Amino acid sequence: MVKSFLQKWLPSVFGKPARRRRSAPAAPVPVEERRAPSPPAGEDAQASAELAAISARRPLISSAGAVAGFEFRIGEDVARHLKRHTDAHARTARVAALLTSAYAVVQTGRIGFARMPAQWLVHATDAQVGPGVLIGLETTPADVPVSGTTVTVEQAVAALRAKGVQVGWGLEFDARNLPDFVLLRQGPHAMSTVLESKTTWPAAWQGLPVLVTDIGHVEELEMALYNGVTYACGALDREATPADPAGQHPVPPEVRRVGLLLNQLTSGADTAVIVGEIKGDIGLSYRLLRLINKASYAQLGGHASVEQAVLLLGRYELYRWLSMLLVQFAGIRKASSALQEMTLWRSRLLELVAIDKQEASPDQFFTLGLASMLGQILKISEAEVVSTINLPALASQALLEHSGPWHPYLEMAKRLEARTLDLTAELAPQFSDTARLLMLSDQAWRWAAEQTAHIDAPDAGTVV
Repeated sequence: MVKSFLQKWLPSVFGKPARRRRSAPAAPVPVEERRAPSPPAGEDAQASAELAAISARRPLISSAGAVAGFEFRIGEDVARHLKRHTDAHARTARVAALLTSAYAVVQTGRIGFARMPAQWLVHATDAQVGPGVLIGLETTPADVPVSGTTVTVEQAVAALRAKGVQVGWGLEFDARNLPDFVLLRQGPHAMSTVLESKTTWPAAWQGLPVLVTDIGHVEELEMALYNGVTYACGALDREATPADPAGQHPVPPEVRRVGLLLNQLTSGADTAVIVGEIKGDIGLSYRLLRLINKASYAQLGGHASVEQAVLLLGRYELYRWLSMLLVQFAGIRKASSALQEMTLWRSRLLELVAIDKQEASPDQFFTLGLASMLGQILKISEAEVVSTINLPALASQALLEHSGPWHPYLEMAKRLEARTLDLTAELAPQFSDTARLLMLSDQAWRWAAEQTAHIDAPDAGTVV
């Protein structure tokens, strides 16, 4: 079953990227359901202990600028421990956990990319993996010699390829066979320098797919995608340089209209005023009516009015729906789709963690996550973001002053993105449960993927 599914959705890992199923926009989640994180199923609870050994997933961006999958690595603290010891059983367990995470992503129709030291590959031969899993090998001369196994790295590569896994490496890896893809790491180098290195490759390497990881910021990630890189992975939440007023854009008119409605909702404006503002915007009215005339509201017979839509949604859900519309105004850029999904992930993550920590207003943490990415998406200043969506005082303090009781939540999300989650306990005691945070992060990614699919759907026109 799994194989036939993968063959349908991932016919070629480096050919046409897997296409996600298109579906109609989901109806608003009732408040009581959204406020309680789903308790982990027995299988998830059992896996949560292993999650602590795996660093947070990082989006793998396709040449089209969408999230095609996720990159996984063994956490830095665990990796340092394993490098100091020669326990083959411990390495085997950690490598198995890493590949299990990658393969779980594949079964959702996306690519699971796992990075590991080349010598650790010998512990992966018995892993349950298949087509859609990519393994990137890194040479780490400081690693201790492999012990407890007679399998060579080349034999491990052959065994994994027989399962449909694709294995890649860079020119520094001494192997007699060609990789399935070339693995490049940007690190401290300029992306132009990394891309220029391709001209020095042997002829046999020139036509291979290229995957670049450890990219410093979104502009260089987009440069890689514009220059023929098949997949790219790195930080998407930072610009190349600090915000420069000369490079900022005026707030788009549609954003101002949505912002006005958000301000009216939070300031307690009469419902009739809200309805009048929506009816005065043909595009917004169309989006709202398409949302409300779905099957979830069949009692209306597919003929709801704007007034009925506003009353059915309620002010809270209307505020949330309007807030999420803002992520669609990213303009034309290579990584727009990926930025939208990351924004929704961060927003949902902050909300889930706030619920988990029994904060009084978890919905406002959702808005904080959204606001923290809108400046980059819309290319406007953070001060304009704050005024446009009327952020609560504590959220504004976290975003503009980098202080206050809500700032640790925002910093936690950023460290998770940077895969330094082992440092989050320094922020506040409530962030010491790494496995729990990673589990909530995975839930948030699943939710963000569903919402992004709704954004992309040809008949959607709305996000919920």
